[in-house]
Amino acid sequence: MQDERTSSTGSETGTSAGERFSKAKEYVGEKYDAASDTVREQYSALREKVDDIDFGGMTEQLRSYVRSNPGKALLISVGVGFVVGLLLRRAGHDDDE
Repeated sequence: MQDERTSSTGSETGTSAGERFSKAKEYVGEKYDAASDTVREQYSALREKVDDIDFGGMTEQLRSYVRSNPGKALLISVGVGFVVGLLLRRAGHDDDE
């Protein structure tokens, strides 16, 4: 009698675990599909925004600004170069540690 209870409990536990696994698998699949759809939508929206940007016009505006303000442009480029240099130097020190 003890063996019959153990074997029936074992099969119930197996079925219960199988059902839980199935439910978990279904839940994860649904969440994956939802996340995948969201990422696709966001990618499409970002791609449309990038396609709308007129890089040729921006380049022309930048050239015009530099020609009309060469001193400011030079100081800005030196400042940006200095900041980038500091960041790269710190990043190099972080790798050594």
